[in-house]
Amino acid sequence: MEAPELGPGLVERLEQLATCPLCGGPFEDPVLLACEHSFCRACLARRWGTPPATGIEASPTACPCCGVPCPRRSLRSNVRLAVEVRISRGLREKLAEPGARAGRRRGGRIPTMGSLDLHGEDMRKTWRRDATPTPKLSNSEDELPEDYPVVKNMLHRLTADLTLDPGTAHHRLLISADRRSVQLAPPGTPAPLDSPARFDHLPAVLGAQGFAAGRHCWEVETVDNASCGGSSREDEDDGESRYALGAAGESVQRKGRVGLCPAGAVWAVEGRGGRLWALTAPEPTLLGVAGPPPRRIRVDLDWERGRVAFYDGRSLDLLFAFQAPGPLGERIFPLLCTRDPRAPLRIVPAEG
Repeated sequence: MEAPELGPGLVERLEQLATCPLCGGPFEDPVLLACEHSFCRACLARRWGTPPATGIEASPTACPCCGVPCPRRSLRSNVRLAVEVRISRGLREKLAEPGARAGRRRGGRIPTMGSLDLHGEDMRKTWRRDATPTPKLSNSEDELPEDYPVVKNMLHRLTADLTLDPGTAHHRLLISADRRSVQLAPPGTPAPLDSPARFDHLPAVLGAQGFAAGRHCWEVETVDNASCGGSSREDEDDGESRYALGAAGESVQRKGRVGLCPAGAVWAVEGRGGRLWALTAPEPTLLGVAGPPPRRIRVDLDWERGRVAFYDGRSLDLLFAFQAPGPLGERIFPLLCTRDPRAPLRIVPAEG
């Protein structure tokens, strides 16, 4: 997987990954639950309350994020996360130089993550330090901090290794043998049998893996313009939708016209007319991306927070974020859609 640029988006993304979902601050003495969610040890103790005296039956304890039962005895110190927090906390200082000029960013600022702690003093608590100098962009391997391999691992640890589900694919789509790529099928390709799970109007396919809890990321690689030698500037500006990518709920409509917006259980961005659009309602939102859309787009699903965000796959700058009022409430799958033979899409394999 391509290494991300060392820009503000990278640092902010690392801070998000190192943030406790209960207090909204950096993890302190993080513990890992059986469901794989992590919290500050003290935050979890406050949420669960003091354990009862010996001989008194303890009330059941569950994960504050997903509700999965997690006995107190199942807690484990998350040593790896503690190391990652230390590294991400020091990364800004290592990359920052007083008076350094920030590189131009593709997207907006990543919104502060809210707290799940109903008893917290500050529900919008953040651990960013406004006085910290902004890190400069760097592409030189000589300028990378010694901890950068661990930082890359931290970023990619949440990246899901996904494949596509051919059983959901529109009959005009062709799925690759490794089930990671999709494109329009050549004329004369035999159509598969229809089924209730298959899209019959929208040229789309869902991922084979779905998520009903936790935070998950995946990257989608869009068409390489260099490989489309037959396309013209007029073709690029024809205003037609070439592709859409993002996430869809299990309840998304498979037959007939599909509402491409959160009300239709779809959270996606669309490449059209050489620009990138967020598929919002009642009208799509043109994203302020200078130049052509990023070739790689990272989708970040935070199920409990009801958030589906899109990032530039290289700089990790935020492109757009859909925010629901609460958890998404159903299993969520990756969604890829292409209408143009010049616009194949590919799920980038996660690093081993």
